[in-house]
Amino acid sequence: MMEKNYEVEQLIKTLIDKGYTGYFMTQAGYPGRLKESLEGFLASLNPRSAFDKNVILETYLDWNGEDKPSIQCFIALENDNGKFALDVMEIIHKDRFGKCISEKKLMDIAIDALPTRDQAIKMVREEVRKISSNLKRGKRF
Repeated sequence: MMEKNYEVEQLIKTLIDKGYTGYFMTQAGYPGRLKESLEGFLASLNPRSAFDKNVILETYLDWNGEDKPSIQCFIALENDNGKFALDVMEIIHKDRFGKCISEKKLMDIAIDALPTRDQAIKMVREEVRKISSNLKRGKRF
């Protein structure tokens, strides 16, 4: 169990170092800062099963209110004998009505290779700029 706690601490440290310092939800529950959320979820598990299933972390990378566009991030983690692997990272830029403007999926990358929060935001904003630039020039999809 001590080794698994070390792995959780390493995951939390890596994500915080990359700028993911906002509020999270783990498995659509356990709201709070990353450490509180993930540890709350892990504490709710049966001690025998520990952490044998995949976990989804959810956070907002950019939030300025309900009537403004936002950028949401979902991180699906896979547990491989106590070692965490990133299964999928999905970054979604939504308009003020909640409609998806652009989306980026990163699959099968190492936790250390995860983009920083600023890089993740830039990925989806660049896509929006390309689309709006093409529309201004009269190009259609």
